[in-house]
Amino acid sequence: MIRDWLEARLADERTRALIREAVMLVPNVGKLVARLAGDPRVPARAKIFAGIATAYALSPIDVVPDFIPVLGKTDDILLMALALRHVIEEVGVAVVREHWDGPDQALTVMIDLISAVADTVPRPIRMALNRYLRAG
Repeated sequence: MIRDWLEARLADERTRALIREAVMLVPNVGKLVARLAGDPRVPARAKIFAGIATAYALSPIDVVPDFIPVLGKTDDILLMALALRHVIEEVGVAVVREHWDGPDQALTVMIDLISAVADTVPRPIRMALNRYLRAG
């Protein structure tokens, strides 16, 4: 069922074009994260949270194993979205734009997507995480 859905989506030219564009942004996102990690305006806790989220996403050990179709990357994506949104909230979009090499429209869409994905995390978890990240 899921395989059929994916095959149908990949057969659509618009979907393939969107995937190509998203893949082309990966180097820009990598540079953005590296530049924000080196920016003194980004608070240490935000850098640490982003680092932990990145390490978790790259780690073979996950709450939801990566080999499970569709759901396998969900925990990685949610944690990365929360970390990136936290960094953006801490420094502001203007600082993020300073470090962005890609098209402005792509950054705007990415920020909206990060926010939408992060909002799928249950509110009590987001609130607890925000309290911890803003403490001290």
